[in-house]
Amino acid sequence: MRIPIFLFNGLLEAGKTFFMDYMLKKPVFADGQNTLVIACEEGIEEYDEAYCEKNHITVISVEEEEQFTSALMIELNEKYKPQRVFIEYNGMWDMAVPFEIDYPKDWGIYQVVTLVNAETFNVYINNMRGIMMEHFKCADLVVFNRTSEESNLSSFRNTVKAVNGQAKLFVCDEDFALEPIKEALPYDFTADVIEVADEDYGVWYIDLWEAPQRYMNKKVKVNGLFFHDKTEPKDRFTFGRFAMPCCADDIALMGLYCHNIGKPRFNNKDSIAVFAEIRYEKAEVYNNDMGPILYVKSINLAEKNQEELVVFN
Repeated sequence: MRIPIFLFNGLLEAGKTFFMDYMLKKPVFADGQNTLVIACEEGIEEYDEAYCEKNHITVISVEEEEQFTSALMIELNEKYKPQRVFIEYNGMWDMAVPFEIDYPKDWGIYQVVTLVNAETFNVYINNMRGIMMEHFKCADLVVFNRTSEESNLSSFRNTVKAVNGQAKLFVCDEDFALEPIKEALPYDFTADVIEVADEDYGVWYIDLWEAPQRYMNKKVKVNGLFFHDKTEPKDRFTFGRFAMPCCADDIALMGLYCHNIGKPRFNNKDSIAVFAEIRYEKAEVYNNDMGPILYVKSINLAEKNQEELVVFN
C-alpha cells in the first residue's frame, strides 16, 4: 500500500498550520485512517487537539533541522503506522532535504504545496528571494492567502512561473475557497502581429513555452540580444535576454533558436529588433524536443540596449 506524503512549505506566517488544519477536516481526510502530521515549525496557529484525537491524527513536533532524518521517519512509521503523512516543513530549512532522505518503504511524496502570505510577499521576495524560489521550484500548488484588491496577482504568477512553469497557482479566501490565478498577459496575443514590450519579455517567454497553441504561426516583434556560435550554421542564431529568476548566482539566458534570412551580420550581445514567425519544431538545442523557433523575416539593431536583466512583474 502506498503511503502518500503531503508536503507543505512556506515562510513564517504563510498560513501553513491554518491551511493544513482545514485540509485535515475535509471529508476526504476525515475518514478515520491513521494520519501522521510532522510539524517542523511552531507558528501562531495550533492544531485542534480534540479533533485530532478523535480522528486518529497524531501530531509530532520536530524542532531542529538535524532531527529531520531517515532514521526519524522509520521510527515514526514503526510507532504510529500511518496511512498518510502531512509534513509542515520549516520554511528556513534546506528544501532539498525532504526530497533526498530515505523514507520508509511505501512512503512517497504525493503533493507539494507552497503557502504564501500575499501581505508580505514583496518584502520576502526582495530580501529572501533565493529561499522563496527554492519553495516555488518544487511546488505542485502555490496558494496565496490574505490577498486584497491591492495584491498584484499578475506579478505573483510571473515570479513563480519564472522558476516553475508547471506549478498551479491559486488564491485562498477566508473560507479556504481556492480560485486559480487568472492570466493577464500585457500584450494582445490575438493580434496579427504580437508586439512585446521590453519590460514584458519575461512574461512572453514563459507563456511561449506554456501555451504553444497561442503562438503557432503567429508573427511577433520583440527585442533581445544576438548570439552566434561558430559551430552553428550561418543562417542560425540564438536570440534572448538574461534573467535572474532566483539569485545573483542564477543568472541565465532566456533564449530562443532562430532561423535567419541570411548569414549573421551582428556581433554577439548586440541588441537587435526581430520581426519573425513563431513555429514549434524539434531542435538539437532543445535536446531534440519540441520548442519555439523564430523564423526571422527582418532583423535590425534595436534602439534600446537589451542587456538589462529581465523582470517578472
